[in-house]
Amino acid sequence: MNKLNKSEQTICHECLKTLQLVVDGEATKEEEEYFRKHLEECMPCYNFFQVEKSVKQILQHKIEKKKVPASVIDTIKNKIRSIS
Repeated sequence: MNKLNKSEQTICHECLKTLQLVVDGEATKEEEEYFRKHLEECMPCYNFFQVEKSVKQILQHKIEKKKVPASVIDTIKNKIRSIS
């Protein structure tokens, strides 16, 4: 296994911070382009991305989605406002 030098570790750390945004579809176009380019050059990040993407897909298919009652949403919002 190759050890990463300091600059490669920084790049991978930055890439992995962007990973969740990309997996969730919330990354900017620039973040996604940077991420995709990095994956072409870094197999550990590519493998990690594939695992994260697979886990998300499995969870989306297995978790039952239920509508949250409006009263629960209002209660949560009020509690958040009270601590702000």
